[in-house]
Amino acid sequence: MSDAGFTVVRTYTDPAEDVVELAADWGLKLMAGVFYPDWRYLIGCSRRELARVTRQARQVVRAAARRHLGDENVLALVVGNEIPADVVRWVGARTVSRLIDDLADVVRQEDPDRLVTYANYPTTEYMDLSCLDFLTFNVFLEDTEDFRRYLNRLHQLAGDRPLVLGEVGLDSGIGGEDQQAELVTAQLQAARERGVAGTCVFSWTDEWAVAGEPVEGWHFGLTREDRSPKPALEAVARFNRTRLPDLKEQWPSVSVVVCAHNAAGTLAECLEHLCALDYPGLEAIVVDDGSTDATAEIAGRYPVRLIRAEWGGLSAARNTGCMAASSEIVAYLDADAFPTPEWPYYLALGFDSSEVVGVGGPNLPPPGCGPVAQQVARAPGGPVHVLFTDDRAEHVPGCNMAFWRDTLIDVGVFDPIYVAAGDDVDLCWRVLDGGGEIAFHPGAMVWHHPRDSRKGYLRQQRGYGKAEALVAARHPNRFSSIGTARWGGFIYSSLNSRPFGQRIYRGLYGSALFQSIYRTESHRIDIAHQAGMPLAMLILLAGPLFVLAGAAAVPPLVLGLVLGLGVVDTFRVTPPRTLTGGRTSFRVGVAALQLAQPLVRTWGRLRHEPSAGRALAPDPLPELAADHGNVLIFASDRPREQFVEALAGHLRRAGIRLACSTGWEDYDLSILGSSTVEGVLTTSAFPEGCIQLRIRRKPRIRMLALPAVLVAAGLWWLPELSLAVGVLALVDTARGWVRIPAAVRKAAGEGPP
Repeated sequence: MSDAGFTVVRTYTDPAEDVVELAADWGLKLMAGVFYPDWRYLIGCSRRELARVTRQARQVVRAAARRHLGDENVLALVVGNEIPADVVRWVGARTVSRLIDDLADVVRQEDPDRLVTYANYPTTEYMDLSCLDFLTFNVFLEDTEDFRRYLNRLHQLAGDRPLVLGEVGLDSGIGGEDQQAELVTAQLQAARERGVAGTCVFSWTDEWAVAGEPVEGWHFGLTREDRSPKPALEAVARFNRTRLPDLKEQWPSVSVVVCAHNAAGTLAECLEHLCALDYPGLEAIVVDDGSTDATAEIAGRYPVRLIRAEWGGLSAARNTGCMAASSEIVAYLDADAFPTPEWPYYLALGFDSSEVVGVGGPNLPPPGCGPVAQQVARAPGGPVHVLFTDDRAEHVPGCNMAFWRDTLIDVGVFDPIYVAAGDDVDLCWRVLDGGGEIAFHPGAMVWHHPRDSRKGYLRQQRGYGKAEALVAARHPNRFSSIGTARWGGFIYSSLNSRPFGQRIYRGLYGSALFQSIYRTESHRIDIAHQAGMPLAMLILLAGPLFVLAGAAAVPPLVLGLVLGLGVVDTFRVTPPRTLTGGRTSFRVGVAALQLAQPLVRTWGRLRHEPSAGRALAPDPLPELAADHGNVLIFASDRPREQFVEALAGHLRRAGIRLACSTGWEDYDLSILGSSTVEGVLTTSAFPEGCIQLRIRRKPRIRMLALPAVLVAAGLWWLPELSLAVGVLALVDTARGWVRIPAAVRKAAGEGPP
């Protein structure tokens, strides 16, 4: 095994002392399995039997942990292997997950420094294994593309932990020994390409036994029963002599751009790791964006190309770096982040098809971050990726992204109006609108420092709110009427992985080979935060009005709902595995940030929405040919979608709030004339050579419900207040009714001179 280049041997039972010593003599580490009779050996599932399995498992695992205490030759303890999906369904996934969690705690009680894992497999993919130090999966997929895609999915399940493949291979009795060699090599190469931390080939020899009985017809080994080598052994030995850089003969050239503004506190760490990368011909560029501290001096200590510029904001600095880059690929790295050694290789591997023009990867808080920084990392609104699929993204954060330089130039690089944030979202959407694809590579990871104070985090979210207003003004079709982004993909956080409100596809009679997780709570809980929290704050601030109206119970009820949402948030938080105490207070701290973030971000967005709209320079509209009241006719041969987008730009510039159609409505735009009135705008491209526009106004029933309740309540207790509320509602309705057609006609009048 050592001669073939292997470094780790996985055992399925606790290795005897002479096995550990022999492995050490040959420089091999052991992933030591711990065997205990689990529930697959039981009849029924009485509480007594379940408790007996747990008790025996704890005893066996504790004994193994004590036996290998401090032994550096044992890489990790594997506290179980592939409990069958049918058994997990019979006993209960939570029961099995709790046992594995309990066994991991037993190991850490005996040996706090010992790594712990459990060998799962796709049919029980849904189990919560957040207690493990690294995720181990046994995967047998013969189609290489399916195998590669599934590894991307497993990385999402692993989150911020390494992914190890506990078993890969092929039975040579099925397709022959040559096919086994070819497939195993392809699996190892795919695992290396996808950033898997380690791969165990199953198995060393065809001689195999279960419960002391030999298994007949077993041909998974790299050697035959007589230990004579198969072709697969030589193939794997050749692969073991290669490294990640050997996957390609010619790697595309990469320029890494670090934009730094007053980044003296983190830049040295960033450049220390960046300059240590061994990627061939890597170009490192630091753009000093008008810093007043020692940023330029620190950059001058490293072999990088330093460009000093007057402050112009983040987008301008990124554009400067792009134009100065001499490579095919331009990668961006924040000054408060630093890369892993393989980072540029995985970015380059992410360009896996001609349609892919950009690549990004995960960013995680570095080890050793303080508890506040860890809380901020788990709070919403941070730089996270949004995925359509496991390897295709709608958005990748600017702290870790790469694009073909030609693509950046073709789409107009970054919009300089974004001085601190939002430029990456704007760029990704423009790239997607242009027909390009953005890939996500789970191995292209960087360590990114989050804000280390709650005040700093909330200040950042306020700035993100401002940037969000700018992005919404430029991409109105991607935002809802309440101002939140309509992501087509799933916003993925690697740190809060605790399942909550999930659905599991098990297949009929639990027969599915890939029993996957489908989360159901994310959208509803997100709406409860992004829309519910600002509304709840308005109700609480208006508490005296409710008291005067005789509805004093409303504010306490709303406060109770907010507290209930905070409790839900608390249970959804996954504290760091290294956190030994104060886990409840940690969860409460994250929940408090989750409740405060929508308020601060909404304030930042609303405050800058008017100026964001005025900063637009929309395309001119065609000449208004006829006005028939609620129908306007324009003489135009331009595409109708361009006309609607231009009209939306003019309306937003005038400060009108809009909601674009999602494709499920029978209109093109929803115009919010006031709180209680909206106008739906529909267009038609017939007859040929003109565009017809129709406006229909209608009350917003949901928004009228609250004043209606107040009026009804006030008739009994405070008629004067009831009258005031009713008059305000009527005025607001009349204002909206008049404002909608006037705004559209004004925009239509801004056509060509």
